[in-house]
Amino acid sequence: MKFGYSIPNNQGVEDPRDLVDLAVEAEKMGFASVWVAEHLFHSSYVLERLGDKPYHDALTILTAAAMATKNVWLGTSVLVLPWHDPARLGKMVATLDQLSRGRVVLGVGVATTEDEFNNLGVDFKSRGRRTNEVLGALQALWTQDLPEYSGEFYNYSGLKFSPKPFQKPYPPLLIGGGSGPAFGRIVQYGDGWHTLRQSPSMVAEGRRKLAAMMAEAGRDAVTLKYSISIQTRFDAPVSEKPVADRTTLQGSACDMIDLIRAYEDAGLNEMVLGFRVSEKAADLRAMTRFCEEVMTKL
Repeated sequence: MKFGYSIPNNQGVEDPRDLVDLAVEAEKMGFASVWVAEHLFHSSYVLERLGDKPYHDALTILTAAAMATKNVWLGTSVLVLPWHDPARLGKMVATLDQLSRGRVVLGVGVATTEDEFNNLGVDFKSRGRRTNEVLGALQALWTQDLPEYSGEFYNYSGLKFSPKPFQKPYPPLLIGGGSGPAFGRIVQYGDGWHTLRQSPSMVAEGRRKLAAMMAEAGRDAVTLKYSISIQTRFDAPVSEKPVADRTTLQGSACDMIDLIRAYEDAGLNEMVLGFRVSEKAADLRAMTRFCEEVMTKL
């Protein structure tokens, strides 16, 4: 099992330089990757959590982290694709992949904050179709010298697009969500499944469904990567549910190790830990404790 660290760009940390420092410390402690989240407005539950505190831009923080680190993978958990123009996003991600010498992992999703879609002038009901088109357009932009793509929302032809990503053919595309359309998106476009709020039993069932869908589409499910973004809290009460049905990494180190092993048995490759604190010192303490009490025991 690999472990990633969720940079708290979404937790109201006042100084964005602290976020970059935390990414550097995560690399030093042996985390395999660092990840950022995305919202553009303080919508619904984001406003409840942050109030007037900042939610820093995902790709800006990840770019700064890329230049301050050497080996960790750089992930998004997740970018909301219907909010992005494919050409602009494709250039930003390709540039980041070049800067980092091929360390980008692109986790993507559709989001559920309808008020945010309304504020951005993006039709909420078409978000799934838009996401599919952005994925198809990105693949064309990243692999074709003169990209050709024709869809309902985006059309490109006749012009050169550069740079291309450092990774070939492009950075891994990890699809978020657990619905039927999300799984269909994985089968058609994805290199893996990046989920949240899924228990080990749910992950195992999802993998079985994906294997069947992949086989039907003529793709080998063995090539898929499986990761989860999970809330992590030491000393919080442990759920009374069986380990296979838990969705939060919390309790003692032993409790955490039991759940990690259950996820590993379910076929998960990587867990992205979110400590959900807004102070640099508190995050460092949580990271250090996890490394000393959990990672060293696995």
